[in-house]
Amino acid sequence: MACLDTAPTWNGVPEVIASGSPWEIGFAHGSQIPNRIAVCIANYARLFVETAEADWAESKARAATYLPALEQNEPDLVEEMRGIAAGARVDFLDILALNVRSEIALTNYSDGCTSVASRNDDESRTYVAQNWDWVGEAGNATTFFDIRKAGKPRFRMMGEAGIVGKFGINDVGVGVCMNAIRCGTVNKTHLPIHIAMRRVLECSSFDEAFAMLTEKGMASCANLVIGDKSGKVATIECTPRGLAPIFPAPGFATIFHTNHLWSPNLPKGIRDHPSANSFSRLERIKELSRSEAATIDKIRTWMKDEQGTPYSICRSNPPNTVGIERMETLATVILDLNNLRAEVSFGKPSLSPPVRVLTIE
Repeated sequence: MACLDTAPTWNGVPEVIASGSPWEIGFAHGSQIPNRIAVCIANYARLFVETAEADWAESKARAATYLPALEQNEPDLVEEMRGIAAGARVDFLDILALNVRSEIALTNYSDGCTSVASRNDDESRTYVAQNWDWVGEAGNATTFFDIRKAGKPRFRMMGEAGIVGKFGINDVGVGVCMNAIRCGTVNKTHLPIHIAMRRVLECSSFDEAFAMLTEKGMASCANLVIGDKSGKVATIECTPRGLAPIFPAPGFATIFHTNHLWSPNLPKGIRDHPSANSFSRLERIKELSRSEAATIDKIRTWMKDEQGTPYSICRSNPPNTVGIERMETLATVILDLNNLRAEVSFGKPSLSPPVRVLTIE
């Protein structure tokens, strides 16, 4: 008999509330949303066949190759994942496969996503935001998280069921978003993308997060957009061979990213394989934000933009596509780092969906 989800919901999206040790947090996560986790596993079982020619058994075997380094370097998060599996009554490797889902799928394909980070010096506000473009069925596994881990900052996050890291903000004003990058280079001794995002949410400043990523490295390519309430922001092209941060240009307060590498200081030997719309979306977000002082309302307006549809900032599912190419905008996340506030909406922002406000007091 299937276990029932017990987490409170907002418009059908549950919120996991957990605290304590890694095992306690994981078990609460798994036991509060076992059905949601089952949906997430089914989603990626389908997607891995389409994108990586790997059935679920093969996907779990690939995930297991990351385990030795994770057990050595990130034992607390391995313990948390074991707790998730126990709480949801699934195999541990099911949960591990979800947490390395980018390394399994995105070395072959790149997803969408348009992100922006900006300081509004007149209002002493710093923002990190993005549209999350992904396959439609992933919307059925979205989950809010409110996590208080012993000895670490509290954070609130919008993510996917069974996965320990995603878009969020912590109680000391550090926020993170992410753009996927299609690149075949992998280093299995480094941090998988979603685990790296979780580690950022456990940091107390931009500088601490940057030092952590420099030390630990990224297992595959991704762009992390990180800021803190001091006003320090960057979009950081993270690769298995090093980091390439891009800060706002002199005299400007805003930086942006889509799904291709464009830092002039990219480590040697790294090559991406972006879709053409990544370049057009980057130019469009630059155009929309040029000479504009960022506010939550303005960022939301930028994220609603449908110029070039279906491959626009606010993306629609193109007809007759398969695999990751059938992606659409699933959510908009806007983080106000000074007010410790996150605004999240689901679906295309152009349709003005309801907004969930997450605060930390």
